[in-house]
Amino acid sequence: MQKLDDKSKKLIEENFSLVNKVANFMSVKFNGVINKDDIIEFGIFGLIDAAIKFDPSKNENFKFYAITRIKGTILDNVRKLDYMPRNVRELSGRIEKVYSKLEQKLGRMPSDEEVADELAIGIDELNEMFYKIRGASFLNDKDFISLDKAKTKPESLDAIESKEVSIIDGLLMDEKKNILKKYIDMLEDIEKNVLMMYYYDELTLKEIGNILNLTESRICQIHSKSIIKLRAKLKSYE
Repeated sequence: MQKLDDKSKKLIEENFSLVNKVANFMSVKFNGVINKDDIIEFGIFGLIDAAIKFDPSKNENFKFYAITRIKGTILDNVRKLDYMPRNVRELSGRIEKVYSKLEQKLGRMPSDEEVADELAIGIDELNEMFYKIRGASFLNDKDFISLDKAKTKPESLDAIESKEVSIIDGLLMDEKKNILKKYIDMLEDIEKNVLMMYYYDELTLKEIGNILNLTESRICQIHSKSIIKLRAKLKSYE
């Protein structure tokens, strides 16, 4: 990392509160999987990086620029450290493989009952699995990039609390974007509604639950299941 000059130090001092703002938001979105102190530490690295690389001639507002850098640094470090417990990763991968296998066999997306039968478990146990892998559905998404990077308009500070690393938009290839849209249309209505409200209408899982008259944990299960389905479809496409 480059040496800090006086201008960079001043930017850091004046905008240090941004680290806590982003860290608080990310901590909630990570569902408690990531230690808050670690998130703050990663955020500080991001702020320092932003202060060093900020170019007033290219970026009109340092706060908008710093928010993106802080958030990106947190996500990069979380992925490198791979916080997701091994058993959760394995469970997520296991369910994903079942969806892919059954889809190839049936020629369509399998129902919950068919997935449960293949796993030799009941529907309630399958839903418990979806809840257990809720963290994986946010973190384990190497095929995707941040929604922020797909935006051309800077975000407001308030928008920080309603944006997260998006796993249904900002894909690396335009072709994949079109394929993903097609796959989303194949989901059940409630699954599409949850994804759209969460990633595009920017509602929290709790807010979505209130609208749909479902518990937050149930919305979490639906979200995880939807992402598992999309991943399975994308991998079969590749």
